[in-house]
Amino acid sequence: MMRPRAGLATEASTEVDLAGGGGPRSVAPAADRPAPGRSSAKLHSLTGLRFIAAFLVVLCHVGINLLPFVAKDQVFVIHVFYGFGSVGVSFFFILSGFVLTWVARDIDTVPQFWRRRFFKIYPNHLVTLVAAVLLAATAAHALSTRDTLATLFLVHAWIPDQQLLFNLWSNTPTWSLSCELLFYLAFPFVLSLLRKVRPERLWRGFWITFAAICAVPFVALLLPAGGTHRGTGLPWLHMWFMTFFPPVRMLEFVLGIFTALIVINGRWLKRWPLPVAVIVATIGLIAAGGATPPILGFVAVSALPLAFLVGAVATRDIDGRGSSFGSRTMVFLGEISFALYLVHWLVVVYGWIGRHSPTWGANPADAPTTWGTVLTYSGLTIVTSLVLAWLLYTLVERPIMRRWSRPAAKRDTLEAAQADRG
Repeated sequence: MMRPRAGLATEASTEVDLAGGGGPRSVAPAADRPAPGRSSAKLHSLTGLRFIAAFLVVLCHVGINLLPFVAKDQVFVIHVFYGFGSVGVSFFFILSGFVLTWVARDIDTVPQFWRRRFFKIYPNHLVTLVAAVLLAATAAHALSTRDTLATLFLVHAWIPDQQLLFNLWSNTPTWSLSCELLFYLAFPFVLSLLRKVRPERLWRGFWITFAAICAVPFVALLLPAGGTHRGTGLPWLHMWFMTFFPPVRMLEFVLGIFTALIVINGRWLKRWPLPVAVIVATIGLIAAGGATPPILGFVAVSALPLAFLVGAVATRDIDGRGSSFGSRTMVFLGEISFALYLVHWLVVVYGWIGRHSPTWGANPADAPTTWGTVLTYSGLTIVTSLVLAWLLYTLVERPIMRRWSRPAAKRDTLEAAQADRG
């Protein structure tokens, strides 16, 4: 049974998940440092990969809002762009489980862990939610108190209501934070339980979890239709259960935990080179987007290659070989990826794309009709999103984490220890 102080991340550890920070900000006191060869390794490449995942989500939302106007007959391509977003989010969920397990320490307490997660997620969420509400009000979009409060408290993914999940003022991508909230609340107890699994049985747990992920679409078929999903045309309740329901998405988080425990215990595949992992993950990305029956969803075909990619990249960093994903530029982009994830949808809806797209109320005559226009709007949207993400990270996320993520007493102790080491 897990003790209240067991199994969580130290104050100085690097947490690299959907709402995580990038490279390490500080060095833990000597007593808190992990054993060499395990969590002492700096997984910079995983930080860089976070940007790739966030960028896939951005490409998804840019693509599905622009491509229908210039490539209506390219159904496969449009579905691939849908798959980009789904694969990006699935990667975040798996990576979240991996990294939180990787940096877990017995010296931490459950409240301290929850405190750090709150100050990592909520300030950015609150700022972008306020911006979304103000933009929606300015654009004369109808606001709902119920839906706004559900989004504010990050419980909206639990409610199978398309109007709630897809409205403009909820900042649509925040549904995944509703899932992450469940992950963080459960993590201390799930990790305590999975740490009891004997090392030789960890792969068995990995494959059982993956089998559960594959079973999800078939369980979803037992639900009533509940209308039609706006994006795919599939039964809404089936899509909600497979895509948005937090307990179901937690399976990917658990898959990430098992992956980390396998790596920590030295049982990862020794002959699984990074290039092979990248190729397999790319095939999974394309398959998730357009090469599999939509009724199977996106997660079942992408979760396994993504887990193997995380394990391969982490192992390469642990061995000191690194990768191009861990370059200084990629690490910086990885650090702002959570902010990018939250701001880009507002840029899509209220920026160049939204002002010219009938989807968001523009005059149909203003819709983009040429590839040149599409590429111009796409570039402007991506650049604006990156700039706003950097500002949100610099002005909100980073200073709040430094100031509030740990109690004053522990913060003072850590700063003093760092000063003593000069």
